[in-house]
Amino acid sequence: MTNIEKKISNETAGILLKKKCIEFSFKKKFQLTSGRKSIVYCDCRKIISYTNERDKLINFALKKIKLDKTLNSLTNIAGGESAGIPYASLLAQKLKLPLSYIRKERKKFGKKSQIEGNIKYNDKVLLVEDLITDGSSKYNFIEAVEEVGGQIKAIFVIFNYGINKEFLEYKGKKIKIISLAKWEDVLNILKLKNIFPQKEISSIVNFLSSMGIKNLKSFL
Repeated sequence: MTNIEKKISNETAGILLKKKCIEFSFKKKFQLTSGRKSIVYCDCRKIISYTNERDKLINFALKKIKLDKTLNSLTNIAGGESAGIPYASLLAQKLKLPLSYIRKERKKFGKKSQIEGNIKYNDKVLLVEDLITDGSSKYNFIEAVEEVGGQIKAIFVIFNYGINKEFLEYKGKKIKIISLAKWEDVLNILKLKNIFPQKEISSIVNFLSSMGIKNLKSFL
């Protein structure tokens, strides 16, 4: 990781904590979509309401995308319904590239489209989402792009849980994940600023490890 990437990760984690996009509750746990109880909750959608922080994160995203030379050939920016759409819109505008968005499932009326906008055959697509956990929610989006002949070059997210570190495996292929911050960055700030006592840091680490997130033992 370069110094620029470290700076981006640290500042992003700080913003997510400051704006309560990442929250913790050790007594009354959060209920996730899966039904699982969690002591952590991530909601990166909040950032769209904070102009300065939003601009900063979009500029960070542009830097990371441009640092990756394999993404010079991008021809389409696609947001995943619904959290990815505003970030995809902002990135597409900055990159002067076509914008599309992908529904979680096909419409049940009209043309029964799953993709809104226009992804053409052989388009090189950046799939944009707010975060990624195990990655399974991205499969429908990837499949929809491939059905029209497009190719997902990479997935961009504000926050990567770290279950999938650098790549998401899909049908034997490895799709690159570009993120601004991971749990390691958040935990670093929690420890450096003494936001929680070690007992609660350990609770966070143990919970995240139970989700399949690796390489957090140094925080115990």
